[in-house]
Parts: sequence; C-alpha cells; structure tokens
Amino acid sequence: MWPFRSKPLLDAETAAWHVENFAWLLSEFGHGDDFSACKLVLPKPGFFPSDGERGHAKALRIFRQTQTYCGMGDWEIDLVADNNPVARREAPAYVMLQHGKHALGTYSRRGNRSQITYVPTLLERPEHLIATFAHELAHDLLSSARTPPPSEADENEFLTDLTAVFLGFGVFLANARFDFETSGGGGWSMRRAGYLPEADLIFALALFLRTRQIGPDAAMEWLKPHLGKLLRKALGDLPDTHADVAALRAALADAQKIAS
Repeated sequence: MWPFRSKPLLDAETAAWHVENFAWLLSEFGHGDDFSACKLVLPKPGFFPSDGERGHAKALRIFRQTQTYCGMGDWEIDLVADNNPVARREAPAYVMLQHGKHALGTYSRRGNRSQITYVPTLLERPEHLIATFAHELAHDLLSSARTPPPSEADENEFLTDLTAVFLGFGVFLANARFDFETSGGGGWSMRRAGYLPEADLIFALALFLRTRQIGPDAAMEWLKPHLGKLLRKALGDLPDTHADVAALRAALADAQKIAS
C-alpha cells in the first residue's frame, strides 16, 4: 500500500511498473561509465550549442549531441531524414508519434549498424526533435540488453520512453508529450500511440532525480508550469525515505562501483 493521505500521482500498480523497470535499467546498463553518470539534460543555453548549421547538418549536430548525452557517442548509428512527401509538406501531425509509415522518428537495425530516421519539419521545434532522438536512441540501447525486461512485449514503447528518461531526457519528453496530448483535435489517444502519458513521464523523472539525488529546481525551471506541479506531487510520493528510492540508490551505487 502507498502510505499517502492524498491520492498519489499514479496508482500503485503503475508506480510499481516504473520502479521495477527502472531497477532493471540500472542493473542492465548502470554499470557502464557513460550510463552510471547520466546527467539531467535541459532545454537551456549551453546544452546544445550550434555553429549555425541548417537542414540535415543541424539535425545531425543535435543528434550527435543527444547521442553523447545518452552515453552512446561512439555507437555506430546512421541518421536519415524521412523525405516522404507527406512528411515534407505537412507540419508534424500528432498521430505521427506512433511508429509506422509517417512516424516522427523510427529505429531499425541493419547488419552491424543502426538507423534512425526523423521528419525534417521537426527542425522547426528543436525540443521535440531532441525528445524524438532520445526515444529512438533508447530503442538502440534496449536492443543491446542481455536480459529481458520485467515489462511485457506489448509495453515496449512504454519501456522505451522510460529508458529515455533514465538517460536524462525526462524534461524534454514530458514537455513534448504535453503538446502532443493537447494540440490535436479530439479522439487521439496517447496510449493508443504507444507512449507514456505525461503523468507517467513525470513520475519517471521523479525516480531519476531521487535515484541520482539531483535537486528538482533545475527541472522545475524548464518544465511547463502544470508539469512542475505534477513533479512536486511525484516527489512527494517518493520521499528520500521511501523504500523504493533507497533500493534504487543502492542499485546505482553498486553499478557505479562496477564501473569504477
């Protein structure tokens, strides 16, 4: 039972899913030097510097920066622009989030190399482009797992979003998800698209902050206001004394010992 007087951000079963899979990510990837030191990546000056590139060169620079923050800087991954006519002539449609013919981004593995695609119109919205890149890079990381995750096979996209938060991109994903949930005209379902809703992303971000003992102020500053309120609630659900927080911190400490 969750020992809170007010209703927690997530129900107990969903919260347990996050904790269990976050612990698996730590055990699976936390031992590497790059992954044991993942930082909170923010949409603030200094994180994604530019030399004035445009078009695909700009996308490639942002992608390589995202790749480095993910601890995957030396992974062989090709970035390809999706020049499908629909992708070129229309602004990113919210239904394009789902993986398929006109997804905002896709991931595939061909031989010894991975390929990630993106819709060029995302260059008009760099934060959304970064969130897309982080999600697709999470796919590549998960493909290297040695053991199966606790989640079910049909929860793969949920796990992929959680992995992107584990890699430090929770603020980007949560901010982008709010836009996708509120901007298209009715009838579009986030769960049908196969991605975590914003409350889940915020809870996952709280797990990231608590596990790595990062203060919430920086995240609060760059989250959309109502998401900041959700983060405060999630952190209240996960105080430093919470057993799950203690267990995750211990798992991270063990992984960092192996990495050193």
